[in-house]
Amino acid sequence: MALIMCMRNRRQENWSTITKNNQKMEQVNKILELKAVRITPMRQLLLEHFVAKNAVSGLSELEKVFPKSDRITIYRTLKTFVEKGILHSINGEGEEVKYALCNEHCTPVQHTDQHPHFQCQKCKQVTCIDSQLIPALDLPDGYVQQEVSMMIKGICPECQI
Repeated sequence: MALIMCMRNRRQENWSTITKNNQKMEQVNKILELKAVRITPMRQLLLEHFVAKNAVSGLSELEKVFPKSDRITIYRTLKTFVEKGILHSINGEGEEVKYALCNEHCTPVQHTDQHPHFQCQKCKQVTCIDSQLIPALDLPDGYVQQEVSMMIKGICPECQI
């Protein structure tokens, strides 16, 4: 009897995992469709990584996550996602470019992710600080703002322990 109950619990856990994975894939496909990006397996995998983990990742990190994938394919997919307003790039000082999910209002013409980023000086992890906004700047006449970025450097909570 205990064996039957254990098997039922495993089936329920497996079904729950399958359901969650299907929901994530539906979300990924919806994002790709809304941003008019052709759905391919690589695009689905990369976007699922960013959605599932709410990750900030660079090309070298993604190569480790997807070791069988071609570096150029990953790079081109990241570039397409930035161009379509799915991801935004984060340029750290002397560091590899990192990528994070944009908010839903980003477009190919304008990224509206006007938040600072935090880079830990110990572990080098980069985090989006979505709860804060970079204040609007009043530029002198004749200047046109195209991009604003702010990188805060310090020690993350995990490295302070």
